[in-house]
Amino acid sequence: MTQTTMGSRIGQARSEQGLSLRQLATRLGVKPATIENWELDRSEPRSNKLLTLAGVLNVPVLWLLEGEGRRESQAQVQRFSETAQILQKLERATALQHELAALLIDATADIARLQRELDAESDLAA
Repeated sequence: MTQTTMGSRIGQARSEQGLSLRQLATRLGVKPATIENWELDRSEPRSNKLLTLAGVLNVPVLWLLEGEGRRESQAQVQRFSETAQILQKLERATALQHELAALLIDATADIARLQRELDAESDLAA
């Protein structure tokens, strides 16, 4: 088994994602030189950047750290992404449903109030 470093794994995953040093740096909010230093094993990302890096590169953090952990196939990553998008749509639809329910309750209460006012005016006129 070939020993790889964190830097080589970062470079490999970046390449597989089709990202340039500059593109990855922009997504992470760091300088391209920082990414280059990581890939050349001159330095390592801090924990907060490591988590973001793993997310951007679609790899497990454990794989970046130790070369262990199952890497997802591109199809699995795509399915995960699609599932996440569907869940976001469902969350939005649920929020809209709650908002609509609240509006319907308010409108029903307003109609009932107006009806009571009309009834009271009719009683006074009679």
